[in-house]
Amino acid sequence: MGAYEHALKYAQERLQFGKPIGSFQLVQDLLARMLANVTACQCMVARTAQLQAEGKLGDHHAALAKAFTTARMRETVAWAREMLRRQRHRPRLRRRALLRAMPEALYSYEGTFQMQNLIVGKAATGFSAFV
Repeated sequence: MGAYEHALKYAQERLQFGKPIGSFQLVQDLLARMLANVTACQCMVARTAQLQAEGKLGDHHAALAKAFTTARMRETVAWAREMLRRQRHRPRLRRRALLRAMPEALYSYEGTFQMQNLIVGKAATGFSAFV
């Protein structure tokens, strides 16, 4: 959410050719994609919490939510980075934390993205691909 909000604020404030870059079609497309990812992730997490509250949450549900949300987050942050790459005065520490380290850590650690998908695949097919 932070990457989207930062990109949105930048698009509203950054002027190019005398108008905010948020008025350009390609920037609006990126923002719409980012918002779609954020919204989809929020829905996935809400559904996962609902399953947990009902006592129906399985490992495959949690794995699917983690794999999906971390992949969408990496994508969203990459789009935000693309939009912000020409920004000259962004603080180095904030950029590093917001646009690099966090998405990669969540994607890679605590079970890789591929391992989460194998858990989901086992639940879907009934076959374990673990060796």
